[in-house]
Amino acid sequence: MVTKEKKMPSEDLAYAGILKLIYERKFSPGDFLQEEYLSHILGMSRTPINRALSKMNIEGLLERKKKKGCFIPVVTLRDGRKLFTLRAMIEGQVAWEAAQSCTSPLMDRLCEINRQDQKALKDRDDGRYYMANRDFHFLLAESANNRYLERVSKQLFHQASIYIFFYDSFYTSTKKSAIYTPEQHEVILQCIKDRNADAARVAMEEHIIHTMKMFGSVD
Repeated sequence: MVTKEKKMPSEDLAYAGILKLIYERKFSPGDFLQEEYLSHILGMSRTPINRALSKMNIEGLLERKKKKGCFIPVVTLRDGRKLFTLRAMIEGQVAWEAAQSCTSPLMDRLCEINRQDQKALKDRDDGRYYMANRDFHFLLAESANNRYLERVSKQLFHQASIYIFFYDSFYTSTKKSAIYTPEQHEVILQCIKDRNADAARVAMEEHIIHTMKMFGSVD
């Protein structure tokens, strides 16, 4: 018996397609994402496009103006530094709690995601690199077994993504940047595996701050 592959819902396809256009910098901060244009370029109806844009607005990836639609936020490095400082605090707590509650199956999944991250980095695949990095941080937040912390952590990651797409050297530089994300993830995972909560917190905070430092000097 042949098992049929489960098709991705049209809203999720639209979300992935719009996200790809953003991290490929087909748009700039301040640009509106017109539904008609997205429908044409992605070859989809406007209904899933609208739902995907609404989801991105809720997550903080996009902002919305009444009667005008969703647009990419205009961000500054100064605001980014504040956001990443807060993210370091929150995700440091995530790592601390994960070190006390992360199960072996979840640890195995985190390790597999990090291997995907390493391969995407080696292949210089922007999309897979971002998604693997996102999946790592999201699953780690889930493994902390604290739904409030998980919710805030994911929200901050979404909002930080705009800074990553437009300031991180992995996406903006034509040269090969020295990226240490998978190695830093390995350090975090080892601390969690050893049940060393304090070390896991420090490793995560250092990882987030390192990402922020790749943005360059504050404007």
